[in-house]
Amino acid sequence: MKWKERKKVEPMLENLKQKFPNALTNKKDTDDISDYVWFEESRSILGIPRSEITAEEIRLLELLFAPSINPKNLNAHPDSSWKNFLSEPNAPLPLTSWENVRFLHFKLTHADFSNPDFEEAFLAFVPSDAAIIWENETAGVLIETDKDEPLSNKELIAISSTLESDFYVKTRMFTGRFHPVNQDLHHHWAQEKRCFDLAQVHLPDLKVTDLADIIPHSLINEPSFKNAKWYINQILGKTKQDTELIKTVKTYIECNSNATYAAKQLYIHRNSLQYRIDKFSERTGLDIRNFRHALTAYLIFILND
Repeated sequence: MKWKERKKVEPMLENLKQKFPNALTNKKDTDDISDYVWFEESRSILGIPRSEITAEEIRLLELLFAPSINPKNLNAHPDSSWKNFLSEPNAPLPLTSWENVRFLHFKLTHADFSNPDFEEAFLAFVPSDAAIIWENETAGVLIETDKDEPLSNKELIAISSTLESDFYVKTRMFTGRFHPVNQDLHHHWAQEKRCFDLAQVHLPDLKVTDLADIIPHSLINEPSFKNAKWYINQILGKTKQDTELIKTVKTYIECNSNATYAAKQLYIHRNSLQYRIDKFSERTGLDIRNFRHALTAYLIFILND
């Protein structure tokens, strides 16, 4: 049985060898096996140069062959590939096993300490796979996956306070949304970085901000609304198709967040209203009982009309 299985696999690997002529069939043929993505089946093995294969191709091959090296190793030293991707608009996607990531932008008042020490302290608080990419000595971005429960803004405020006391430095942070790892990722990063820049100017007293906090200021600073569609998609996503849910939340805000009055206006039970509000918050991350989030939601509804 093993012989038959091997006989089926070898032609497939041979076809891959034709597509990737620089691929290796023995790990001893290279001084650094981390330069290759390795796949094996039965007793056959193939190493494809990382520079010649895309992240999408890696995911596809992982469905056909068992990775010889744990896929997490793709993220072991991500700095250069992610840094190139973020700094160059047309750079190729990083080779990574991460499917969805979010960017957590941060800014420090000074850097009278070792960046690696700050990295180690910061990453110790992050529950999922993550990497820190420095833009300069005092600014960078933490790239976080959605494999575990992501850090909340409340947790980030506590982390920020701890880092400030440990390193005697003031920190500012901006949390983006989770995005698939594809060619649109650079655009999302650039948009969120711009939002972070605005947050530092217009919301200087907030240690941690997000898209919901800055959208009103973004729209004021961008009277042409050229990025309105991006804001709508980031906040509402598929919820923009749920007209009943949007009408409910919009009416609730227009009733000055008076649940009893809003339920009467909608001819629904107050419990039904609360259920829909909770559903909206879960989908969008907006707590419309908070004034800033309610304002953001209402502006997005207007833009989406």
